[in-house]
Parts: sequence; C-alpha cells; structure tokens
Amino acid sequence: MSLLAATLFGSVAMLAQPAMAQDEGLAGPDFTTATYGGTTIWVGGGVQFLSLPDVRFIGKGPPGDFRRQKNLEGDFWDFGGAGGGGIETALGYWGDMRVSGAVKGFFANVETDDRTNCRTATCTIVDPAFGEIGSGPPVLTTKADRDADYWGGQIEFKFARAEPVHVKPDFYRNDYFIAGADIRGIDQDISLRGHFGGAPIYTYKETLDTTYYGGYIGIGGEYSFGFIPFIGPALKNVGGVYDRLGLRTFISARAGLYSAETDYDGRFAFQFIPYNSRISQSDDELAFIGSISLETRKQLGTRSSLSLWTDYEYISSVPKMHYANGAGRPTRIEDDGVFASRTMLRLNIGLGPTQLYEEPLR
Repeated sequence: MSLLAATLFGSVAMLAQPAMAQDEGLAGPDFTTATYGGTTIWVGGGVQFLSLPDVRFIGKGPPGDFRRQKNLEGDFWDFGGAGGGGIETALGYWGDMRVSGAVKGFFANVETDDRTNCRTATCTIVDPAFGEIGSGPPVLTTKADRDADYWGGQIEFKFARAEPVHVKPDFYRNDYFIAGADIRGIDQDISLRGHFGGAPIYTYKETLDTTYYGGYIGIGGEYSFGFIPFIGPALKNVGGVYDRLGLRTFISARAGLYSAETDYDGRFAFQFIPYNSRISQSDDELAFIGSISLETRKQLGTRSSLSLWTDYEYISSVPKMHYANGAGRPTRIEDDGVFASRTMLRLNIGLGPTQLYEEPLR
C-alpha cells in the first residue's frame, strides 16, 4: 500500500487516451496509445510547483563595495493552482501506424512573498535605469512580492502501433511516438517596497515576461511494477493490489527546442526625494524544455476514467535580472534553469455512440 500511495500521489500523466479498436463491429479492449475511431476530451485541476530565479536587488555594504541581498528566493516548493483541458481525435492511418491529433493547454498561477532586512553599517539602493545610488544606515526592510502566470498550449500528433497490445508489461512497453508544436509563457510581476524605520524609502516594480515558441518529440507507453522482486508480480498479475483497485500506469517523455523571447520593464522611485525612472529591455535565447509525464488511471465506466497526472519539467532558460551596480555595469537580462511540476486530477470522457473502454484489462 505504501507503493500504491507513492504512485497515486507522485504519479503523472499524459494525454495517453485509450483507444477504440474495431473487431467484427464491436468496440475493442482498452488501448493506451491514442483514440481510435472516436474522440476523447479531458478536463482537470490541481497544483503547480515552480522554482523561479531569485530576485537580488538591495546591496549590503557601501556604494562601490556591496554584495546583493536575496530579496525574493526561488524555491521548488513555491506553488499555486493549476487547470487544464484537451481534446484528442483519431485521424486514421499513416503507413502501418495509427495517427491521432490532440489540442491541449494549461494555466497556473504561483504567488510568493518575502520580507528581508539589511543589517549592515550601510545599505545601498541602485536605480536600475541610470545607476543613481542611495544609501543609509540599517535597518532597511524590503517587502517583495511575485505573481507569476505559467501557461501553455500544444498541438500534438501520436503515431501508434497498428494493433494494441493487451498484456501489461513486466517493466515498460513503448506504444507510440510523439511530435508536437508548443507555445508557452512565464509572465512575472515583481514588486519591492523598502522602509527605513517604518518610513517609505523606495519602490520598484517590474514585469518580466517570456514566451516560448518551439516543437518537441517524444515516446510513451505503459509501465508496471512487475519487475520488482517478490512484490512485483503481486502488483502486476491478476488479483494483485493494482488489479483489485482497477489501476493502470503510463509514462511518456518529451524533449524540445524553443525560441525564448523576453520583455522586461522596470519602474523605480525614491520616495524621500522626487525621483523616478523607467527602463525597458528585450532578449532572445534558445531554450531546451524536457518533461516526463506519469499517469495512474482508474476506469469509471465504459466511456470514462479518472487519472492522477503529473508533469515533471526542466526549462533551461528562464530570465533573471542583474541590476546596475552604479559603477558602469548596466542592468541586463540573464537566464537560469528551473524545475517545475504540475499535478492534476483529470476526468477523461469518450464521445460518440461506441464505448471507449471494455472491462478493465487483466
């Protein structure tokens, strides 16, 4: 049961909708690769984990000799709500492979905040636009907030074997290949407010939006725990824990290259003197995005199932700002790699007059 719990709550999914195969006019057994002879839709909701780069704005030390303080820390456990949906339909055959097409998308929002204190003899504030410097004695308190939207949409094609395999694998069976086009974005709104002894000193607000355009390829299929000594056969074979609960497990992997286009806009103001500024920049980078998706699925009826689906992602290029230091080095956009994980409970429904599933596969 501990393995079951780990699988259910660490499991992830992908758009591996079961198929409808025709055999003498009857709906065929459950198929894990793609919809065949029909259409499936899914909707889901859950949680998004997203580790964005740190925000380092305040300098600890005097002008010309300070180090940046971490005012907002990126953490893998920063999380928020997520939702998604998709539709997949059969397209026919390409050679000896069955082809299906899908359109899917997701949206997530992650909010974080932090309060930091600069406790050195001198704390330094540098205007990102012109490098103007303000400094003073401790304690400088900075309240920082970040509101990030992570969204995406994909068009995906699956190329599956002509006939399904109806036996659970001992470990993994590759059932299809994937090719897709992808657009996604990470849009950040960041706000910092500083106080000396309760008196407002500065405000800084920035938008840092990155849009990714690209494509990916991948593979997918079914896996099981039959390879685990002693307990594996009990989980895989008829009468095992998974079979008694009617659960099946699937996995897919994708890798793609993207154009990452970033726009930055920053607005800064000293509040104890009438001073404000604005700065805008843009940057283009090449990014790699790789993901592994796992699914644990429970059949509810002949045309519906419930899936616990998680995407584990690595994004090689997410922007972070290096602000002007007041000594000739201007503000610039740099990048960093981040990890993300999105887990959703999804309802899958088959459309049309023919059933999507038969009895659970043994």
